[in-house]
Amino acid sequence: MCWPARPPCYNRGVFGIRTARFSVVLSESLVNRAWFFCVLVGVLSVVVAGCSAAEPVANIESPSKKVAVFEGGEVTLGEVQQFAQQSGLGELSPESPQYEALIAQIMPQLVEIEIAKAYAEEQGITVSEDEVNKEIEQLKDQVAQQAQGQDLGREEAFDQALQQAGITEEQLRQQIREQLPIQKVQERVAGDVGPSQEEVEQFYEQNKAAQFTTPETRCTRHILFNKDQKEKAEEVKQQLQNGGDFAALAKEYSQDPGSAEQGGDLGCIGRGETVPNFEEAVFGAEQGEIVGPVETDFGYHVIEVTDIQEEATQPLSEVEAQIRDQLTTEAQSEEFTAWLQKQKEQRNVKYLPGYKPPA
Repeated sequence: MCWPARPPCYNRGVFGIRTARFSVVLSESLVNRAWFFCVLVGVLSVVVAGCSAAEPVANIESPSKKVAVFEGGEVTLGEVQQFAQQSGLGELSPESPQYEALIAQIMPQLVEIEIAKAYAEEQGITVSEDEVNKEIEQLKDQVAQQAQGQDLGREEAFDQALQQAGITEEQLRQQIREQLPIQKVQERVAGDVGPSQEEVEQFYEQNKAAQFTTPETRCTRHILFNKDQKEKAEEVKQQLQNGGDFAALAKEYSQDPGSAEQGGDLGCIGRGETVPNFEEAVFGAEQGEIVGPVETDFGYHVIEVTDIQEEATQPLSEVEAQIRDQLTTEAQSEEFTAWLQKQKEQRNVKYLPGYKPPA
């Protein structure tokens, strides 16, 4: 089963610089580097709040206008607009009814980005082209994995993803050059933080049922008869009990077009996936037993359970590394968030009126 349920983002603000559209193309479930997801999380939080792209600004102000300053850096109006455009929000307009809400979403993230950049510059944290190339190659691998089954080569799939995202490879490389120093700051600040063995075991016990247990499923096939065909259902059931071919009889008699051509096969189903009467019959049957006719709103069903897959729980040894990674990510996120908050206080962040986010 798939877990964790949410992407393991570190700090959504600092790691929101990557172009949002390209993040969507790559699909969050395929990107293993936590910081790569977080612009998507930031954008989603804006969308969930009910905000939409604003109309173009009528009276354009200078992009160099400082909307926030702090010891060691600043945030300009141009950077705010650029961030909004990269996030798919369009150009921000003060006349828009969503303007204040959008600014409240964007400004904390940009301030965090610029503080991390300033710290990286002050500490001499840089990025080599080899590191950029390595990131590009990892992204190519991830895109190629996503494109499996589409008859696309690795390079072709990557080029297509760039085209769909509306950016060039050089633009992506430049964003990585800007992103990696920030990632390195986080690794320096919070890289040693992680869970204890006791915390890993506690997480496993608390989430065993929800995340690490596969419920019982039953592989089932059926023949559906109309509501006025109960007698015919009884007849076919008898034929089956006498050795009749289930698949052939399903193709001949079943009124369920979705499964009839598949010999009545419904696949493997779990509890809560079908109507109550059908579920009760399926989970009360023995493997290979013919049951029915079972009445539902659809008609009468003659059912056979072909396989029973018992509930199974992954042992801690199989998932410990995943749990440790998840808890490490969460702990580092908290540590980095606390560090950023302290940096904001120490660097005395000041906002232009209208750009200060709510406390």
